[in-house]
Amino acid sequence: PAEPLSLQEHGLDFQRLLDASAYKETYRQDMIRWGEEKRCADPGFFCRTAVEGAAQPVWVVSDTRRLSDVEWFRDVYGDAVQTVRVVASEETRKRRNWVFVAG
Repeated sequence: PAEPLSLQEHGLDFQRLLDASAYKETYRQDMIRWGEEKRCADPGFFCRTAVEGAAQPVWVVSDTRRLSDVEWFRDVYGDAVQTVRVVASEETRKRRNWVFVAG
């Protein structure tokens, strides 16, 4: 849910960001910068946006890369939060066409 907020602010095409075109690469750094500015101003911004209006009794929040996001969920939902970390070796990741790009 957080991405469309940024898209609205910047007039980007959400569907084009989902495809394999170079469109999203054109805006990637700007989107990262925007996200960092939002997190600095309000560390819970994206977490609150993600759960806003959710009524399901169980949620799976995937790809939580930041410890601050996990901490936010723990602070807000306490012992109901369970975490699972899925780890793949670099070899496995490379077989899945992952390539490290600095920066």
